[in-house]
Amino acid sequence: MSASEQVMHRMFSEIVAQYHPFAQYIGYQEGEDGFMLHYQGPNGQQYMIVDTEGNILGDTTMGTTRTMEVLTVGAAILSAFFGGQSNR
Repeated sequence: MSASEQVMHRMFSEIVAQYHPFAQYIGYQEGEDGFMLHYQGPNGQQYMIVDTEGNILGDTTMGTTRTMEVLTVGAAILSAFFGGQSNR
């Protein structure tokens, strides 16, 4: 395995570990606009799509760290909205 492949595997395994702490990184495939990261999770083999800037564009697993952050922000916005409505 070349040095650049080793760096890519290390980077991608860190991304998978960050978003799916209980999953095991398997490997990656290069695509036109980014990469598909394969990992083994509790629900079988899954994948994430990452663009060339490192942004996660898609993930086949619901309940990721990123999904939880989005839900938390959404709940805070709704709480502020409804909280503000009742004060009028």
